[in-house]
Amino acid sequence: MIISAHISYNDHSAEIGFPVDDDTLDVLLSANKMPTDTTLPFLVEDIHFPAELSCLSGEYVNLDEMNYLAKRIDSFTEAEMEQFGVAVEKTDAKSLKDLINLTFNLNKFTIIKNVGDMVEVGREYKLNREGAVPVDPALDDEFAAIGRKLLGSGRGIFTEQGLLFTEDEPIEEVYDSQVFPFYWYEPSVVDLRLDYDGKSEMVQLPDSELAIEKAIRRLGAPAIGFCNYECNIENPQYSCLDDRFKTVLENEGAVSLNALVREIKSQEVDADKLEAAMEMTGVSTSKNIITLINHLDELDLFTGIENGDYDEVGKQFVDHCDDYKLHDDMYDFFDFYEFGRFIAKEYDGQFTSQGFIYYSGYDTMDVIMNDLEDEGCPMTMGGI
Repeated sequence: MIISAHISYNDHSAEIGFPVDDDTLDVLLSANKMPTDTTLPFLVEDIHFPAELSCLSGEYVNLDEMNYLAKRIDSFTEAEMEQFGVAVEKTDAKSLKDLINLTFNLNKFTIIKNVGDMVEVGREYKLNREGAVPVDPALDDEFAAIGRKLLGSGRGIFTEQGLLFTEDEPIEEVYDSQVFPFYWYEPSVVDLRLDYDGKSEMVQLPDSELAIEKAIRRLGAPAIGFCNYECNIENPQYSCLDDRFKTVLENEGAVSLNALVREIKSQEVDADKLEAAMEMTGVSTSKNIITLINHLDELDLFTGIENGDYDEVGKQFVDHCDDYKLHDDMYDFFDFYEFGRFIAKEYDGQFTSQGFIYYSGYDTMDVIMNDLEDEGCPMTMGGI
């Protein structure tokens, strides 16, 4: 819980901790006999914490904006939270729009705690303004010069947190009070970008259908079918599935894609194995992919094996499968190539872009194939 607030609407109220997922917030509001339209003006009776947001007490707020602000603050370091508190005070920000925009403008507020080290003063200032500085002792003289110039400027204002330097620059309006700027709050499987009437919003999938509906409403679109959308994968864990997700989005839409990635995340799916299984079976629909996910424990994958390298297949089986352990004295005389060919036939093995995948369950590969729906063309095992 990053923000703890007492929220009311007419004669009903509730204690709410933010951030909170949309479905949970919906249930909480209903249980306390308040409207579930989070864009309505809810009264902030009190902010329990953080103290930096006490300016919201007595104000009417949009709960979705409150939720977004809480996610932004959740990423702050202790030093950034101090900056934010000072920025709120100095700008006299009171609306959620202004507070959200301040979270994107902290580089305009630099707090120097140790004024005795010119190198550190300069480094801290440059780091806050630019977001990164190289770790290079050769730059110490440059940082010291920056520090001396800064302290000699007379711009510093003493605060409880330290010496504050505020830039004479306008606050950049990143949030326009309509659509939320994209913020990668937590690792996602897919980032879904929705575009409508010149506006864009990003939804991190998997998410609830309610979250997607809210994004569509913020865009002003009548329904998702009126939006242009595309998916991107920033999480390298799932990069091999990029084309698969785009196919599902194009052919079945965002709701089906969301259901698929929810299954992938909840079951902590090995993306490389899933991609290999899809190549193995030739499936592409979300329903068939979910079926494969439910059978994935019956398949094993040896990564890093190139197409046709039966010799390596044989070695991997000998090294990793107890049923085929080979005495060390026999290793140099064993025909791994022919053994690999035998394994591929015996276990319905196949070479894929991810390596060599094979059936390792207690039945046969037919069990999986029979559970898959016809996609309009025969689904058969690829060549081995």
